[in-house]
Amino acid sequence: VLYTTIDPAKAMEVCRRGLEVARRIGDLGFQARLLANLAVACCTFTDRCPTEGVPAAEKAIEIDRALDQREHLPVPLIVLGQIHQCNGHPELAIGLFHEALEVARETGEPQLLFPCYDGLATLNLDLDNLAEAERYFSLAQGICAQHGLDPEALVVLPFLD
Repeated sequence: VLYTTIDPAKAMEVCRRGLEVARRIGDLGFQARLLANLAVACCTFTDRCPTEGVPAAEKAIEIDRALDQREHLPVPLIVLGQIHQCNGHPELAIGLFHEALEVARETGEPQLLFPCYDGLATLNLDLDNLAEAERYFSLAQGICAQHGLDPEALVVLPFLD
């Protein structure tokens, strides 16, 4: 995660090494987390997003659903939603953000709620639905104010901020 914005190639290398270990020991939960991180790394300033990033995010979602990892499932959903949004596929992104939001609301975790609200706000801006965009931006700001969080620290994919 720390390497992603400064050295995506190094981040991908570290994630791949971690995945080897997680697969060898059979830790599916850790695999889902590493796959989500790999997706972010592949889609940050590299050309590997469609070939490695999207499949990694999809696999993380598959694992989280299979294991019912409700506390982590919103992460790869948000990542894949941001990837689709960035690649001009709002129709794919909006469903992912809504699903992530539904799961994130179960825990009330602000670090998951914020990127859901922010993603839905920017998607609605892209779709010229200004009233919905404003509503989601307000929810995103409110969650940060309520929990004393800096919105800049909660953006999942650095190239989208």
